[in-house]
Amino acid sequence: MFSNVLKPYLIFNLILFFAFSISVNSFVEIEYINLVFYIFFHITYIYLLFYHYHFSIYIIGLFYGIFFDILLMNSIGSHLVSLLILIFLYVFLKKYLFLLSSLQISITIFITLNVVIYFEIFYAFIFNNFYLNILQLLNYFIIALIIFIPTIFVLNKIDN
Repeated sequence: MFSNVLKPYLIFNLILFFAFSISVNSFVEIEYINLVFYIFFHITYIYLLFYHYHFSIYIIGLFYGIFFDILLMNSIGSHLVSLLILIFLYVFLKKYLFLLSSLQISITIFITLNVVIYFEIFYAFIFNNFYLNILQLLNYFIIALIIFIPTIFVLNKIDN
């Protein structure tokens, strides 16, 4: 029984590490690879939070938040704050989220994904002088829309 619980959690953490590694790598020739894996990381993190919440998620959020900030922006801020706020909101709303169906949870994950990514971008724009344009926001949304359903499908298969 213990191995059945540990196995998906370990696989999700390996997926997070892989997605993190690709998203902070600078593939200049194909910049969309970084963007796809950046969004894939966020989907996996939110899925892990919703379906496999454990107190270690705080440490994971702290670790990835700091390293995303350092490696992508050279200052600590937007990723760390957004991941920790996401955890706190989940803990606060957990009793209501348990009442949702799987379709409603999937929609909630998609909305949460977009809110977190846009919050990170606006936070970086305000506090880190990060360049912001509408085309970039549209790219994030379109890529999230394209990869969301296959990613949730794969994560559900890993979970089962």
